[in-house]
Amino acid sequence: MSQSGNPDETRQVDVVVVGSGISGSAAAMTAARQGARVVLLEKQESFGGSAALSAGMFWTAPTAEAYNARIPLGNAALGARLVGDYEEALAELRASGARVAAEPKMNIMTFGIGYSTDIHAILEWCRQEVRRAGGETLTGVTVTELTHDGGSVTGVTARDAAGRAVRYAAPAVVLTTGGFQGARDELTRHIGPNADRLLLRSNPGSVGDGLRLARAAGSGGTTAMSTFYGHLLPFPVSRFETEDYLPYSQYYSGSTVMVNLRGERFADETKGDELLNQDVTFQPEARGILIFDHHVRTTEVIQEPFPGLGTIDRLATALEAGGTYAEAETLDELVRKVAAWGVDQDKLSATLEQYTAAADQGGGTALGVPVSPTARPPRTGPFHALMVQPSITFTFGGVRTNSNGEALDHDGRPIPGLYAAGADIGGLSNYGYAGGLAPGYITGRWAGRAAAQRATTGTRRSPEPIRAPELIYAGGPATEKEAS
Repeated sequence: MSQSGNPDETRQVDVVVVGSGISGSAAAMTAARQGARVVLLEKQESFGGSAALSAGMFWTAPTAEAYNARIPLGNAALGARLVGDYEEALAELRASGARVAAEPKMNIMTFGIGYSTDIHAILEWCRQEVRRAGGETLTGVTVTELTHDGGSVTGVTARDAAGRAVRYAAPAVVLTTGGFQGARDELTRHIGPNADRLLLRSNPGSVGDGLRLARAAGSGGTTAMSTFYGHLLPFPVSRFETEDYLPYSQYYSGSTVMVNLRGERFADETKGDELLNQDVTFQPEARGILIFDHHVRTTEVIQEPFPGLGTIDRLATALEAGGTYAEAETLDELVRKVAAWGVDQDKLSATLEQYTAAADQGGGTALGVPVSPTARPPRTGPFHALMVQPSITFTFGGVRTNSNGEALDHDGRPIPGLYAAGADIGGLSNYGYAGGLAPGYITGRWAGRAAAQRATTGTRRSPEPIRAPELIYAGGPATEKEAS
């Protein structure tokens, strides 16, 4: 920034997309294909965000009815359009030439449908399409503020890796920064006690930039601010790097009996690991214990949850990571070993007895906690117990939008020139999880299309800065530039 406070450079484009995960990549490509000159800005040193760390499963609810049943607190209008646009988005991916499985995987996260994909090829294809249309894709560029003319958003001010301030004047800005899971203050504010214990199972750059920028522009909040996506991990772990995110996840927890450190169940385990992960956050010390038998150990523990993850022994991996573990030939012996961890032995024994009785009767409740009709109590030794902890991959609350991707103010009116997609928007998932890659890609298409329409028909005026208070900046990543 020059001493006068003016930017070191001003550039004119049609659409600025902030963030290069699956939603940002889709938004940028869609806008470019609509004839807009696009610049895609990524603050980290490489593209892809958390999508680049995923297994590549492109999935969501099979029908609007299934969406509403699994996510009754979700935004039904967004959910209906998401499901309605899925087949078209899938066809677009197939046409890209990137690998998309021919056969679907059913019952993903207990209810979804999806296809395994080569997510890295898809992300690269999106960027190639942007550049082919005359746009740019840049890394090492941190957006510090939105600009406006008193009524509309008119671009952004950003800082490049060299510390130069560049103003991108544009009639449309799309926020796709990936959620606020990396911001401990935001997690504590919205999720509550123990949120600061959540292990970050995500790219480190998603620290709420989009949420703060949108708030500064007058965006209203959404439902689901206290809910999030993640998976249970062993406790403790000696390290936790990006290559550990998938193998450490204990996807089979829905086939176990899960108790807290008091020896009490607190949720219907068959709901699935991503929901149990949220539930355990609010238990004492944000920890749980998975109890299971030899049958689960030799089936679900070593099965591939969905294509792309590979077949590994997740319990063995958890033990290599440092997880607290016990094994015994009888369930009574296992209870005694777990009691040595400080768990109430009598409560744990009563919990397992009541759970088994309810399961044998076809479900119901045990000590006030639901037991599913599909529940299977541990029966065959040896028996196992693993201590687990929750993680967070992305948040479910965020910027309020409509089904065109337009950011809305507190009164539900569109903020001219501002759009959002992916994990930056809120309410599409709410405790229940509607998927990651597919909702990100599809909502990115909504926002990119609407932004391009505004850019090619709207007016432009001199920008004024909208400052985002307490914006967390990324520190000095290397710059990578891809231009046409």
